[in-house]
Amino acid sequence: MQITIFGKKKTSNDGKQFMAYFSTLTKKDGSQLQCSVKFRDECGAPKNVPINIVVDHKDCNFAEKNVKYTDKDGIEKEALDRTLWVQAWAEGEPYVDTSMDEFVD
Repeated sequence: MQITIFGKKKTSNDGKQFMAYFSTLTKKDGSQLQCSVKFRDECGAPKNVPINIVVDHKDCNFAEKNVKYTDKDGIEKEALDRTLWVQAWAEGEPYVDTSMDEFVD
């Protein structure tokens, strides 16, 4: 299965910077789910994003859970957390950005 991985540099509460990865997965019924992507230490994470990666179903697992958190205004909220855990991957076809294709030159 080939999926496109995007990333964003983030900063933790203690000031450390890290990359957060995310993607959109397509289910067999055609519906799409946005999820975060975590890479196990043994396989490493992509250095350059966005990137298309190829994964085998046996080398991943998908977890969904409800999480409670407090927003910046101190309000307690609940959200559905979806995470794709990747244990092995290979680089796929080159990523081509088509986001501007429908706009006039």
